[in-house]
Amino acid sequence: MAKEEIFEATKKVYGLYGAFFKVVADELGTKKALALHAKAHEEQGMAAGKFLKENLGDESPDLQKLGSILKDSNLSIGIDCNLHQTTESLLSFENFHCPMYDGYRAGGLDDDTAEALCQKGATAKLGTMLRLLNPKLEYNLTRYRSESDEPCVEDISIK
Repeated sequence: MAKEEIFEATKKVYGLYGAFFKVVADELGTKKALALHAKAHEEQGMAAGKFLKENLGDESPDLQKLGSILKDSNLSIGIDCNLHQTTESLLSFENFHCPMYDGYRAGGLDDDTAEALCQKGATAKLGTMLRLLNPKLEYNLTRYRSESDEPCVEDISIK
């Protein structure tokens, strides 16, 4: 599947999820819907962390190895990403052309709700996954795009 086809397929999935989330939020309230969203992402983070631990062995991966894994993961769902900054204690990604950003809007979500989904979901999933790999690792979505052509910035750091 070509890069743009992957982007469009993922965008459609997130469009459907955005529409579903909107209905759930209307029924249960946004606060409860976001809590459930985060809980589901925590469970995904646990599964991803266990999978990586099994495949990486007993050694905790360094930031360079994690950067490579996470970049490949982003690319596999159509997110253009670049390693923005790398030091011994910080790994920073810039994510461009994001199918989640476009998909959430296609599903009828406003900017604030879409940002809340990214902030809650990514932090729950990646934070959980990283802590399983190394309790000293921390995840933060440090900048959420304000326009489609601007990047989001994600940081992984060692406490």
